[in-house]
Amino acid sequence: MKGSRTLIGSAVVIGLLYPGLSGAQPAGKTKSGEFARGVVAPLLSVGYFPIKFATGVAGAVLGGVSGFLTGGNERAAEGIWHPMTGGTYFITPAVLDGERPFLPFDYGPSAPPRSTYSGYMQP
Repeated sequence: MKGSRTLIGSAVVIGLLYPGLSGAQPAGKTKSGEFARGVVAPLLSVGYFPIKFATGVAGAVLGGVSGFLTGGNERAAEGIWHPMTGGTYFITPAVLDGERPFLPFDYGPSAPPRSTYSGYMQP
């Protein structure tokens, strides 16, 4: 009797953890996957946030110093502020899913233009 309860309990647990076996969930999104991302995202954020926060604070200070030392050149300060203080501060389930981009450094509108150099010079 005890062995059959263990067997039934194991089958129920497996069924709950792998709902794709029953075909009840749409492909790609499962409750167990959502649960896993919901548990993993805050755990990753616990390690990532202090580093990103320290980088943001250092970037804010360095941007201010850069602006001051260049005679109030706002563009020089923003060149440091945007990448250092912008971007993703917390890892969320949407970031782990790929629905939102993970941007540790976000250059924003002040990003330098991408090079279109193809290896050949035009006349």
